[in-house]
Amino acid sequence: MFKLKIRNFDREFAAASFLLSGGDIHLWLAFIQTFEARGEQLEALLSAEETSRMERFHFPKDRIGFAVTHGILRMLIGRYLNFPPHLLTFQPGRYGKPELYGNKPVEHFFFNLSHSCNLAAFAFSRSYPLGVDVEHIRDIGELNETANYCFHQKERAAFKALPADKRLNRFFECWTCKEAFVKATGEGFSRSPDSFYFYGDNCRAKDIFCIKGAGINSAEWEILTFKPAADYAGAVAFRKQDHVLQA
Repeated sequence: MFKLKIRNFDREFAAASFLLSGGDIHLWLAFIQTFEARGEQLEALLSAEETSRMERFHFPKDRIGFAVTHGILRMLIGRYLNFPPHLLTFQPGRYGKPELYGNKPVEHFFFNLSHSCNLAAFAFSRSYPLGVDVEHIRDIGELNETANYCFHQKERAAFKALPADKRLNRFFECWTCKEAFVKATGEGFSRSPDSFYFYGDNCRAKDIFCIKGAGINSAEWEILTFKPAADYAGAVAFRKQDHVLQA
């Protein structure tokens, strides 16, 4: 049975247990503005490559957001692995998804990061690759046209059947599921977002969705949606097991 409690980095990092058992998934949330004053401290944890990426952002708020999210990611991984966060090294996987390597070789430790507006989400597991996505729910120009482009035909039909005032939330719920899934597989949107769809029938509980699409073994995957904060949508994708999402 799934249990989801969102961990707040600001309030819970110092005292939290970082025991990550085999079947568990841990989710953490951090609000970027809370850590802007600590931007330089978090930036000091970054590698030269990460610092170079950060400096390519034109606007200061984007540079600060990068430093905060990637610095916090290093702090969390450092606590899980009992390793200095500034010494962690990463390499891109097959599709570019970051993986740990080098001076802290770790078997069966998976992580993922998502950042939207003022919110960052971090997911961790020792069992399976996973993906997390959070999105700030905001007005989108040409919402119906965007859904037509991004959604599978089954999702488009369900979307069009909704009242107009329900469509925006539904769009972001569906989009976070899609992005979490392609991040979990590592493919990114080299897999077209309209080539697979989600459904709730016969899945185990409310807010848990199954997935169908070409080349996807539906029995292996589930998507869990969650509400990380007001005006945000979130989803985490993982292989189907009796995971417990802990806080």
